[in-house]
Amino acid sequence: MVGKVKKRSFRYRDEKSAYFMIMPAVLVIVIFQVVPLVMAILRAFQDYNTGEFVGFRNFVYVLRQEVFVKSFTNILIFLVFIMVIMVVITFLFAQVLKRMKNKFGSATKIIIYLPTLFSGILVSIMFLFIFNYGGGLITSILLGLDKDPIPFTIMMPWPYILIIGISIWGGFGYHSLVMYAGAIGIPESYYEAAMLDGANAFHRLWYITLPGMKNYFILTIINLASGTLMMFELPMMVTGGGPVNKTMTPILYIYNTFNDFTVDSNIVIAGAILVAILICAINVVIFRIIRSEKSMDD
Repeated sequence: MVGKVKKRSFRYRDEKSAYFMIMPAVLVIVIFQVVPLVMAILRAFQDYNTGEFVGFRNFVYVLRQEVFVKSFTNILIFLVFIMVIMVVITFLFAQVLKRMKNKFGSATKIIIYLPTLFSGILVSIMFLFIFNYGGGLITSILLGLDKDPIPFTIMMPWPYILIIGISIWGGFGYHSLVMYAGAIGIPESYYEAAMLDGANAFHRLWYITLPGMKNYFILTIINLASGTLMMFELPMMVTGGGPVNKTMTPILYIYNTFNDFTVDSNIVIAGAILVAILICAINVVIFRIIRSEKSMDD
């Protein structure tokens, strides 16, 4: 009985210490995230000049802007292409990495991860040196061959290809290593048992590899969805949202609107809230479609 009392008192004392440990983090979140979010939501329903409650007027104004609606279409196009291509190529490359057992494999992992360390602005500048119409590397080569340069940033479909290609290049290393972690996490005994039962390569892929990496597919898809929906630096630096707003994204639209002093800031806040709702909604849909469950028994 005495032992139980001591154990219980120690547990309660430990809980109090835990509360004190997490209190600074909770305060930071409340001050810098929760409070600004509440203030932003309140301002989205108010008139900028008078502070009067105007209901959904600011939201309706944003939704009536053709460029804003177009930006949603653009970002969904980017999302579908980037997600499908990235998942497929990183999965395949992870299978290649799994078979690299020597030092070359370790060097390969380091090299492919390096682009992840670069910011979106830096990556955009690097590719502009290659594809810029006014003096990029490809333009210089074409002029040296007496060929007409290609306006990659304004002639469709090149702007789409640039944005999608640069996005994939920047995230390829990170997502490949995520897939690689999933691939090496599948016990080799599963494959050995399947081979003894006469399973061919396709059957091992379909019944062992894909189910075993299910949670890693989900992680990759969620990361890609969140990152792509918040795309900003690449279209701003590479295409400026053009041509004719075909590469405009919601975040870039909000940025441009914020710098337009003829538009009330409360309207900009309403647009930002709509983008946040879109991101949350798409992530919820993905979670509902692909439920994260434990793929295999230990």
